[in-house]
Amino acid sequence: MTNQNRCSVPGFDEPPHPVLIRGGRCWIAEAGRPPRFAEALLLREGRIAAVGSDEEVRSHPSAAGAEVVELQGQTVLPGLTDAHAHALYTAQNRNTLDLSDCASLEEALGRIRRAAESAPRDHWIHGTGFNEASWPESRVPTRQDLDPLGISQPVLLTRSCVHVRVGNGEALRQAGLPHGPEATGVLKENDAGPLVHAYNRWVRESGAEEQALEEQLLAWASCGVTEIHTCGAEDVGVSENLLAYQKLRSRGHLPLRVLLYSDQEPSLGMASGFGDPWLRYGGFKFFLDGSLGGRTAALSAPYADDPATCGQLCWEDAPLFKKARELHARGIQLQVHTIGDAALDQMIRLLEDLRRAGPHPLGFRHRVNHAMFCRDDQMERLAELDPVLDIQPAFVPSDLPMLEDRVGRDRLPWSYRWADFVRRGFVVTGSSDSPVEPFSPFRGLWAALTRTTLPGLPEGGFQPQQKLTLDEALGLFTHGPAEAAGERRGRLIPGWAADVAVCDRDLFSSSPEEIRGARASALFVGGHRIL
Repeated sequence: MTNQNRCSVPGFDEPPHPVLIRGGRCWIAEAGRPPRFAEALLLREGRIAAVGSDEEVRSHPSAAGAEVVELQGQTVLPGLTDAHAHALYTAQNRNTLDLSDCASLEEALGRIRRAAESAPRDHWIHGTGFNEASWPESRVPTRQDLDPLGISQPVLLTRSCVHVRVGNGEALRQAGLPHGPEATGVLKENDAGPLVHAYNRWVRESGAEEQALEEQLLAWASCGVTEIHTCGAEDVGVSENLLAYQKLRSRGHLPLRVLLYSDQEPSLGMASGFGDPWLRYGGFKFFLDGSLGGRTAALSAPYADDPATCGQLCWEDAPLFKKARELHARGIQLQVHTIGDAALDQMIRLLEDLRRAGPHPLGFRHRVNHAMFCRDDQMERLAELDPVLDIQPAFVPSDLPMLEDRVGRDRLPWSYRWADFVRRGFVVTGSSDSPVEPFSPFRGLWAALTRTTLPGLPEGGFQPQQKLTLDEALGLFTHGPAEAAGERRGRLIPGWAADVAVCDRDLFSSSPEEIRGARASALFVGGHRIL
């Protein structure tokens, strides 16, 4: 990485120089009022000092001597938030072998073999993003596919959902897992932990982690993101390393705010919100089920394309409720992975149990992460319990090719009910779940507006009544995550944090396809200019 590409925020606690942004269309979304546009915005001492007409803002006492950013009609937004991602894991994947565009198992195997031929003998070959649902073979690779390739290096493959892993014989051996002829190397959910931990140890010993993390955070910044809610999931081998972020922060190279969730319990009595405005602890992550692609999401009836399984719940009620009550009482916010409708039934029972335990000591709502399948009766019960709903619009373009095969036609109306969530008044956040999906929030906006695959199918969108308006979709990535995290940011309102993204175009005069390709031409975090 060149010095020119590095973020530099030398004085996190020093007030930045005032900035006047004028000539754009500043999107103003105040709670309880229709969205509107302002002509100018003034940033001072890390906060929004004024917003309104050009004349009003320029006459503000702090506008004298401010740096002026002149625009020509581009949209100005509150800084965007990716409300559920795996930032360090995404950074690690910058140097992995991308299999997401492979059209067949044969093509994937060929790409793996060629990568191994050019890699040192002690390097792991990590292939990521494969999706067998789009292959003619329609099956996950196995150790029996990999070992005949004659590769001496350990090979780890990670499905696009991150809930299914595959290792060759050498990778299984280094992970201390059974690696005899009968072992398929296909590991789901927690069973894959030793394999991924062995790979992560090698990554950290290689010394490339911090540089890759900084590069990835800057890539998020280039897409208008000013905060990431990142999640460590050690139980499925997706680790986080708080020290890596701390090192970047101490050197002035942390370009975004980071809120860290983890499936590892914090020590020293730490509760949600501990830290500073740039790097804080978010809460505890539970996994109630797995993924739709891996057929481990817990459904209330069998999979349409595999009647032998309904998926799997990761917890029984009693130990789940006991652990959750303990964390709730400690002031820890819960973020709970819930994809299938049977998992959502369990989540509703959990929320009801926590309501009986009393209010959250710090006032946080617990978070239902994914909520991909929701029946009408579940919608009514959730409305009474009022959790945060964390959704991933970009799942629809990826999931549509397999969705009906997996769940059948009758369950389609239960899936991806974004408009119902938003219009029922839930706090709803938008995210990428990167590296499961591409990390740009503009891609998420496009998916929320169209609900189609990349080629534009089905025509008119899947369950088109669940499409969001642009104002609604922007709320998923701005004030929704801020409210979920208890922050005064995500709106261009005087006194709120000066986290601002200047888009490279006017989103409101752009087509959804044009929005998908948008970028940030300028970015301010706490008033500090990052781009």
